[in-house]
Amino acid sequence: MGALRTLLARGVGTVATDLREDRRLRYLLVGAALLCGFWFWHRVPNFATRDEHSRLLDVLVAYGSVAADPSIESLQQGVAWGRVPFGATFYLFGLAVLPVVLLAVLLGQLDVLTTFAAPSAEFGYFPSWQATPAWFWTGALVMVRLVNVLLAVGCVYLTYRVGRVVWGRTAGHLAGLLLTLTFGFLTIAHEGGEDMPALFFVLLALYLLVRYVQAGRRWRFFAASAAGGAAIAFKLTAAPVVALVLAAHVLRARRADDPWRALARPTLLVPGALLGAVAIAVGFPTLLVGGVDAVAWRLLENPGARASHPTGPDAPVWWWFLRGYFSGMSLPLFLGAVAGVGATLLRVGRRRAAPGTLLVVTGLALWVGLFAGWHDFRVHHLLPTFPLLALLLAGTLVRFHGRRPSLARPAVAALLVTSGLYAAVGVGGYAAMPRDDAAAWLDANAEDGDTVEVYRRHIQDTAVPHGVDVNHVYGREGGGEEVDPCPEFIQLGYRDLLYLDRDTYYRNDDARFSYIRGLLAGEYNYEIAAEFGTRPPGFVPRRPTPGSFVDLLRNGVVPQTDQYADEQELAANQYTLVLERTGECDGSRLRDSPY
Repeated sequence: MGALRTLLARGVGTVATDLREDRRLRYLLVGAALLCGFWFWHRVPNFATRDEHSRLLDVLVAYGSVAADPSIESLQQGVAWGRVPFGATFYLFGLAVLPVVLLAVLLGQLDVLTTFAAPSAEFGYFPSWQATPAWFWTGALVMVRLVNVLLAVGCVYLTYRVGRVVWGRTAGHLAGLLLTLTFGFLTIAHEGGEDMPALFFVLLALYLLVRYVQAGRRWRFFAASAAGGAAIAFKLTAAPVVALVLAAHVLRARRADDPWRALARPTLLVPGALLGAVAIAVGFPTLLVGGVDAVAWRLLENPGARASHPTGPDAPVWWWFLRGYFSGMSLPLFLGAVAGVGATLLRVGRRRAAPGTLLVVTGLALWVGLFAGWHDFRVHHLLPTFPLLALLLAGTLVRFHGRRPSLARPAVAALLVTSGLYAAVGVGGYAAMPRDDAAAWLDANAEDGDTVEVYRRHIQDTAVPHGVDVNHVYGREGGGEEVDPCPEFIQLGYRDLLYLDRDTYYRNDDARFSYIRGLLAGEYNYEIAAEFGTRPPGFVPRRPTPGSFVDLLRNGVVPQTDQYADEQELAANQYTLVLERTGECDGSRLRDSPY
C-alpha cells in the first residue's frame, strides 16, 4: 500500500506539473472533455447499449440483494448473479452509483433497491426498470457516464504523455488532439461499459513500459504489469498487453551489458507476472465470493467464443477492418494513419526507430493480429488501436514538419479540419437521436393507460418512455392473451424494417414481411403518426454490401452510419416510426401477426 501511495503521488505530481507548465495541454484536455461529454446523457433513463445495461444491472442486483437481506450470503449471491463474470467494471460501476444508492436510503426509499433482489429477465429486465423511479435510473446512468467521460479525458492525457516522451511535446499535443478527433473514441466515451476503463489501463501500462525501456527502474515494470492485469480484468481483449510487457522487457534487455542474462532475470519477470495475475484475479469479484468455476470458464474456455461467433454477415476480414476504421476515424484520418504507420515501418526497417516507437508499433501489431482471426468485430473492439494510430501519425507528422515545414503545415491543417468536422458532426448527432425523440413524442402524446406495442426482444432496442405500458410480444405467436390486443400505438424500428429487405443476410421471414408491410399500408386501422430519423427509401433499409469497398466509402465521409447491429448504435440504426390506432380494433391484426 505504501508503494501504491507513492506511485499515486508521483502520478498526481506529474499531471499537476504538466498542467502548470503546458498551457496547450490545458486547452487540449478541455476540448477533449467538451467533445467526450457533449450530450452524454442521451437515452437516459434508458440504456445506450446492452453492455451498459448488463454491467449496471450486475451492480444493482448486488445492492438490492443486500438491501433485501443484509448478510454475507446475500452479498455473495448478489455478486455472483451476473450472467457472466464481467470483472472490474463491477467495482467501477458500484462506486459510480453509490451516491444514488445512498440517496435512496436517505430518502427512505429502500424498496427502490429491493426491486433488484430477484429481477425478472422479461424484455431485458423491463419489470425492474419500469418499477424503479426514473430519477434513480437517471442518476445512476449519469454517474456511470460521467466516470466514463473522465476516463476518456485521462486516455487523451496518457496519449499525450506517450507522444511527449517518445517524440517530443509537439508530438504529444498532436497525438492527443488526433485521438480527441477520432469519432470511434468519442462514441465509446458516451456510453458506460468496460472499453474505456480497459483502454485507460492499457495506455497507463504503455506509458510506464516506454519509460522503463528508456530509463529503467524496476518499479515501472512492476507498475506496468499491474496496470496490464487491471486492463485485462476490465476486458479480455486487452490480453495483448501481456505480450507488450514482454516486448518491453526484451527491448530493455538489449541495452544491457549482458543481454542474455538481463533477459532471464527472474527477480523481474516473476514478480511482474504475479502482480499481473493478482490484478486479474482481484479484478473479478465473482472469484472473491467463491465463483471459481464461472471465472475459470470466462478466462479459459470462453475467451475465444466471441472470435468465432458470427454477429454480422460473412465478409473478408479486410472489409471488417475498413468498415470499423472508416466509420470510427473518418476517411482522411484513416488515410493519414495508414501513411503514418507506413512511414514508421520504413524507419523500423532501416533500424532508425527508437525503442519507444518500436513498443508502439508492437502494440498496434498485437491488437490488429488479435482481430484478424475473428469472424467479425465492431468499432469498439478496435478502440485500443486508435491512440496507437494517433501516436504513430503524430510522430510521422512531426518528423515531416522538421524536413518540409511548408508542406507539413497545410497537410496537418487539412487533416485536423476534416477530422474535426467529422467528429463534431458525429458528436452533434447525440443531441437529436431518433429513439430519444420518439420516446419524448410518446411521453407527450400517450395518455394514462395507453399501450405501446414493440417487436424487439430487449428494452434497449426500443424508444419506450419510462412509465408507459408496453406490449413486448417478440416470440409470442399470434400476440398471445397476456398482452393488450388493441394497443393505442405500435412502434417499428430500423431492425423491424430489415424484414422488408429481401437481400439482407439476416431477418428473412415471409410472415413478418407481410405483417409489417400491412401495418405500413394501413390494413389494420393503424396509421403513421410520427417518424424520427431519415426514412429509408420505401421503408427498406439500404446497407453496405458485405465485401464491397465502394459501399464503405460513405462510412468514412458521413458519421453516424449503419454499423451492422453494432451495440454502439448510432442515428442510422435508430430510425423509428410510431403508428396510432385510428379505427375499431378487429381480430385481423392478431390473426396475421407472426409475433
